[in-house]
Amino acid sequence: MKKFLLICCLLPILAHAAEAEPSVEDNILAMDTDRDGMVSVAEIKGYLQKKFGQHYQELLLEKMDFAAKAQSCDSSFTRPFRQ
Repeated sequence: MKKFLLICCLLPILAHAAEAEPSVEDNILAMDTDRDGMVSVAEIKGYLQKKFGQHYQELLLEKMDFAAKAQSCDSSFTRPFRQ
C-alpha cells in the first residue's frame, strides 16, 4: 500500500518532468528556418521576436543585426598591409 501511495504522489512530478523545456538542439532547429544547417542573426532575431514579442531586446538585436551586416571587422587580419 505504501508503494502505491508513493507512486501516486510521484506521478504528477514525473508527468511534469516529461514536459521539460526544449533542449538547445531543439531551439537551434526551430531557429534554422531556411534549413541550411546554420542559424543567422536574422533567424535568431525572428525567432526571439516571434517567441517574446516584436519589441524584445530591440537594442541588442539591432546591434547584432548591424554587426552581421558590417563589411569588415576590426582585426589585424582585415587591415591592409600597406597604409
